[in-house]
Amino acid sequence: MTRLHARGLDGTTPRAVLGLSRWRSAAIGLLLGLVASARPAVAWAEDPEAALTVAKQQIDAVAAEVGSIEHIVAAKGGAPRTPEKRIAEATLLMGVKDYDRAADVLNEVVEQFPKHATAFPDALRLLGETYFQSKQYLSARRVFQQIVDSSDDRRFAAYRDHAVVRLVDVAMRTGDLAPLRTLLTTLSTKVPAGEASSVLGYARGRALYALDDLPGAKAMLSGVGTDCEYVHQARYLLGVLAVKEATPVDAAGATPGAPAAPTPKNHYAAAIEAFKDVTKLPPDTVEHRHVIDLAWLAVGRLFYEPDRWTEAVESYNHIDRSSAEFPVMLYELAWVYVRLGDVTRARRALEVLAVAAPDHPDIADASLLRADLMLRAGQFEKSLKVYESVRGTYDVLREKVAAFLKATTDPKAYFDTLNQEQLELFESSSGLPPLALRWARDGSDGPAAFAVVEDIAICRQLIKQSNEMIDRLNAVLSSPNRVRALPELKNASEKGLGLLNTVALARLRLGGGLDQVQADGDLPPGLRALRDRRKALEQRLGLVPVTAGDFDARENDARRQWNQASQSLQRLELELDTLQATINGLRRVIQDGPQAGVVRDPAQLQTVMQGLNEQQAVVKTYRIQIAELRRMTEGGKVQVGFGDRRFVEDAETRKAYRDALWQEMESSARGEGGAELASYAKRAQPMLQQGDDTDGRIDRALADLDRLIATRAGELRTVVQQETANIVEYSLALEQLDQEARLVVGSVAMRNFKNVGERFRNIVLRADVGVTEEAWELREEQLTRVRRLRIERARGEKLLQDELSEVLDDSGDPEAQP
Repeated sequence: MTRLHARGLDGTTPRAVLGLSRWRSAAIGLLLGLVASARPAVAWAEDPEAALTVAKQQIDAVAAEVGSIEHIVAAKGGAPRTPEKRIAEATLLMGVKDYDRAADVLNEVVEQFPKHATAFPDALRLLGETYFQSKQYLSARRVFQQIVDSSDDRRFAAYRDHAVVRLVDVAMRTGDLAPLRTLLTTLSTKVPAGEASSVLGYARGRALYALDDLPGAKAMLSGVGTDCEYVHQARYLLGVLAVKEATPVDAAGATPGAPAAPTPKNHYAAAIEAFKDVTKLPPDTVEHRHVIDLAWLAVGRLFYEPDRWTEAVESYNHIDRSSAEFPVMLYELAWVYVRLGDVTRARRALEVLAVAAPDHPDIADASLLRADLMLRAGQFEKSLKVYESVRGTYDVLREKVAAFLKATTDPKAYFDTLNQEQLELFESSSGLPPLALRWARDGSDGPAAFAVVEDIAICRQLIKQSNEMIDRLNAVLSSPNRVRALPELKNASEKGLGLLNTVALARLRLGGGLDQVQADGDLPPGLRALRDRRKALEQRLGLVPVTAGDFDARENDARRQWNQASQSLQRLELELDTLQATINGLRRVIQDGPQAGVVRDPAQLQTVMQGLNEQQAVVKTYRIQIAELRRMTEGGKVQVGFGDRRFVEDAETRKAYRDALWQEMESSARGEGGAELASYAKRAQPMLQQGDDTDGRIDRALADLDRLIATRAGELRTVVQQETANIVEYSLALEQLDQEARLVVGSVAMRNFKNVGERFRNIVLRADVGVTEEAWELREEQLTRVRRLRIERARGEKLLQDELSEVLDDSGDPEAQP
């Protein structure tokens, strides 16, 4: 094999190699080559009187607008966005489930307006809800606890009950119930039981239920009124309490190993009625409909226990296809039909389950049950296909989990493996299948252990994003257009430049009037040279942005060019992915060769593997280079736009055109081009002077604005440096937590994966047993058929013999006598 760092697998030079250096140069030089037009060139030659009139109007309008920029400078940047607008923006972001950006906006409100009468509590409540919906439970608990602790303040009184409910939710989701006792103590001190609302009663009842205080929980939940938004959940918990209160039949005196006594018909009557009360409530929200479906599911299970199967079927049938509990209902309904002896309906329910929820946790057991029912119905060929399908699917998963378990017995290695990115985890041939990960998560202590892994992964991702944001901020703050980091000042700068450009376009109109007064061919050589110099600048001056739309179009054009560079990098990454897939495929072919009976020369294999290793190293190098180019591209995106090289060219063109126009006007006013041209120039000169005076005011306002921008940028740079130091501290703290979590989480993960492997093994064994049973059943069916045929044959022969004997007896043939 050729050396793969210079050539591809087929011996050709890969395009990735040829493109990286080209795009490195393009990415570095793209900023200097951005030349875009905000709008097409316009011919400015018009009637001289109209040019004077329009130019005068433009300059007067600009002079009136300069005060607004001076006011912004005097106000140190103007008033920022109101907290109400920011909260509205965060609410919209929460509506589209963009919780990260919503949290950023709400944190700004919380940090900047801590004394606001309404914005601060509103933002704090929404921030806690944002954290809760994004499953950042510890952050949500911190925010909601702050609301409860501040409930004596009238600003937070309206949000206290909801905060208490969320604190109970967080405690039950995280499994940390210790804060609930403190919470109940705080509530009993601040809010007497007689003054508590229904929402607070529901929260207290749920907390008491979590703490196994069943009588107290029942008393609190019974007081929740029908007008409460949590009445469905409260009634459902009353049904759960009724189930717990039902004493197991003969549980105390049961003999170990003896069969359980049958459950009486009405043993769970109170619990059934409690759950049926839930189903009578209106399904007015998605959450309430889900609670009602859970209630019907509970009723069906309670009817199943005392063998009231028909009533169980009726309860299960209340859950429709749109419910999240529909797959669970199908699986349990199939078992009810099995107990009823209705094999056909049981199989139908299992078939619907296989189609509706192919990833359901019980799909393997459901498939085996369906195969058993087919086998009992004599459908041997169909049952064999299902058994073999289950065995083929889960045997592969069992082998992967077994290989993963054999790889190491160090719990820390499990933690490191689970902490990898999913793409890297599943690229290898021994990668864990998604089903194994899901089952390991659902195992004993699995949610808590995998939550630690996920939290650490999220923290690493957040730190990575923070570092990228810091890099972009540093790139902006160190560039000439650092005003991009200060949006309120950027708008003022854009307005100031727009006013300067409006005055420049007014000069352009005055120059067009000169062209209409006297043609170029009638001018003396000296004045003709001045006009040529002025007209050479007009096309470029006509491209300067004036309105906010012009500035946006110019910025979008710059971003579009950088996006093209990003797309080219994306294509290079796709080529590297293709190369990586080829490497993985070749390694898999080499590894699976002996199993397929393919024998290769060891020396040749060593050469091939060496080449693959070299290629893998080259791919890694290319990825590093692309990542660096990606970083440069992102930095370039934030540096182009307002304040870049094109704006510098605008300023140079404005100044050059102003000087050229003044020289031409002065020469024309002296009469070098005739009386008519001199009359027009003398009328236009006051306007030019007014434009220069207006420019001076704008320049002074922009200079003051630049000093304000420099001050704000320095303050922002200090904040960025402080946050950089904080990120370093966070990274060190995360590494320390990572070391502490390795052993514990790795041990739990290793145990759960062993259980998952055992579960896969049991499924495969059950499928093998099913295949064996199918063979025995088929054999027994064939033997029974053979025996039946033999019996029929013997019976037929006996009948024929009897008939023959009768015929011989009737004929009297002596030969037939003994």
